[in-house]
Amino acid sequence: MKFKSLLNEPLMGQYTVAAGEEGLSREVSQVGVVDAPDFEKYLLPGQLILTTGYLFHDNLPLLRSLIIELDKHNAAGLGIKYNRYFTELPRDVIVLANKHRIPIIWTPDDEVISITIRNLNDVILSKHTGELHEIVKINQELSAINHNNTYQHLLDLSAQILEAPLLLLDSHFTAIYASTSLLKERDFFTKFLRESSGIAYLNLQEKVRVTFKGQNFDILPIFSALKENKAFVAIATSEDRLSDFQLLKREQVINALGFANSRTDLINETEFRNRSGFFLNVMESGLSQEAISHYLNDANIDVTARYRVAVLDFTTKKTVIETRQFEILQALTRWFIRESNWSVLIFSHKQQLVLLINMTIDTRSFLQELYDFLTEQDKLEYYFTIGFSRVTGEMKQLAELYEQANNALKLTTKTHPIMRFRPKSAHELLHLLPPQESHAFVEKTLGPILDNPELLKTLETYIFLHQNVTAVAGAMFVHRNTINYRLKRIAELLDVNLEMPDVLVDIQLSLLLIN
Repeated sequence: MKFKSLLNEPLMGQYTVAAGEEGLSREVSQVGVVDAPDFEKYLLPGQLILTTGYLFHDNLPLLRSLIIELDKHNAAGLGIKYNRYFTELPRDVIVLANKHRIPIIWTPDDEVISITIRNLNDVILSKHTGELHEIVKINQELSAINHNNTYQHLLDLSAQILEAPLLLLDSHFTAIYASTSLLKERDFFTKFLRESSGIAYLNLQEKVRVTFKGQNFDILPIFSALKENKAFVAIATSEDRLSDFQLLKREQVINALGFANSRTDLINETEFRNRSGFFLNVMESGLSQEAISHYLNDANIDVTARYRVAVLDFTTKKTVIETRQFEILQALTRWFIRESNWSVLIFSHKQQLVLLINMTIDTRSFLQELYDFLTEQDKLEYYFTIGFSRVTGEMKQLAELYEQANNALKLTTKTHPIMRFRPKSAHELLHLLPPQESHAFVEKTLGPILDNPELLKTLETYIFLHQNVTAVAGAMFVHRNTINYRLKRIAELLDVNLEMPDVLVDIQLSLLLIN
């Protein structure tokens, strides 16, 4: 209990404050007696030290030393028997006690110290017993309301327990629920937190205090079953230091809110998995257009919307550790999308994140922002890259768009971590042929002139310049008749008509394979 509350108890009516009044917010949990000068060995947090003053009446430096040590050990304060060895405190002792916020009280002069100890312990024990009963009652009330009521009921009961209004914030510092007296302030509080507080809420792990409209609020993280989905509670407070009982009540409320939040998170996670299942069925062509439209309408997704598809994947070999890393990547990506309300759908497929990016969004700019955000997060330990489709399409074209994005992903590197799909050129496609097939085709088409660089170069230039003999002669710096002679020789050796389109196509393909 707080020192101030202790003094307000009926049994403490004759106890008066002599110094250190600003320290009355200190917590008192036990009582001790000083009877030796090596007291620093025995001081404990929350301890109220009693003394007759005998050790100090001829040794004021020792009293000053005790005050400093009480502060160091976070003790509660000091009680001196009045009119035994002291009837007043020296001015410098009062100043020192005030400086260290160590309360010094006078205990009654007609009360033996053993009775003083008993009275103090009776008050502390009675208070602790009452608090314990109240904690049990609070726990029962919170458990019952958590199972049967709404967030609003839970917030109102929590405000009653804490004797302070509060708000529940999501992971984006948006006040989504509030106790009744703060309902009208939710939007204003959200605007203040997100735009003016300067708090890096994504990675906030500890309590912070803010002042909103002249009222102090302690903001504390609430960790749910899904660690990346933590929420926050903002509790109005008028005190700098809370008692252990007040802290315990806070902990009860935070645990109850965390439990409620975990249930909501798990429901949302189930919805995410169900939606992922829908997208996977679309990719596998397992749904008709009618079924797709029906689902999208039920999910309030525009049936006519067109998307580009992007795929995020780690570049390292899959490991058990990376499974957890993928969960973090997924949670952070979802957080990033929700943070700015991007018109992007997301699902997972074979430990890849698949994003459906609405065509109204500048895809490369969005992906660059996402990449920069993710690479700044310390939780991600693995390197990843992103590939995205060249074109947009409707939901029914998801498989095709995914294939483009996945092929683009294979082209990414550390220096080019974001790549857009591009169709292969004719030259690239030809080199997908087995080498044996390529060599056989070239030999069949150009075999007789493969060892004649002059004829081969003339034919290549002839094809490149669209069979314009004059242009070929100019390009090769020879007479036109020379080119005609060479072309006639080539036609004879290859036994073909160089004016036939199918012949020219075969020759062009062979030249591409050679080069």
